Amino acid sequence: MKKYIIIFLALVLGAVGCEKKVKISEQELEQAFTQAEQAYQELLANNPPTPYTYHYRSLISRAEQAKAKGELEEALNLAKQAEEQASLALVAWRQELERVKEKLVKAKSELEGLFPINHYLISRFWELYSRYRSKKYQGLEKELDKLLSEIEQEKKASVFPERKMTVVAPEEYIKRWGNVRVYQEITPEGKLRGVIERIPPGMQVKVLKIRLFSPNLIFCYVEVPLSGKQGWMLEKYLSYEVGEYSDEGY
Repeated sequence: MKKYIIIFLALVLGAVGCEKKVKISEQELEQAFTQAEQAYQELLANNPPTPYTYHYRSLISRAEQAKAKGELEEALNLAKQAEEQASLALVAWRQELERVKEKLVKAKSELEGLFPINHYLISRFWELYSRYRSKKYQGLEKELDKLLSEIEQEKKASVFPERKMTVVAPEEYIKRWGNVRVYQEITPEGKLRGVIERIPPGMQVKVLKIRLFSPNLIFCYVEVPLSGKQGWMLEKYLSYEVGEYSDEGY
């Protein structure tokens, strides 16, 4: 009886051992490598720093070595792990990029509420925004933190009692266009549309808010004291002190 039990156990164990040795097809292996490469390329498309790609590169290298030795099951497992690491790295990197995007939005909002208008900080913002759009992320979040800190310091240092600026324009502008115009709206293309008021140079207006449209366009939403009308002007026609401004035809 014991003899038959031993033979039965041997057969069972042998069957289990055979089940473990699952044959890996060349097609299955190549598919695993292809999927891993696709996940990696998606990660690279977001221009991550080197640490985010380390685990993938290490695993895929080991997978290739195992494949070369004929250790197909090991190569398959490593390729799948490499794909997983690339996907996880992409999720983590996108989360970091979302933080950067949120800080850009915050910096823009803070600058649009800052008075007096700080052209140096605005220039810094557009520089960092350009780097973000160009996917030049190296050190970007740190620079944004610095910019936000400087904006906060500027807010605390501001001693302007009122948000008032003086309307200014060169003589050539007045001859050609008349008094400086206030507009109803800004189009999506960054054009002013719908004249609602004309203001002579020297008159003061209250600046309610500003809008940073592009590196070369700053708009001010103002209130005209005599009429109470509110609308948009180009910031270049406003000054804390009277100065000369170029004529762009607005």
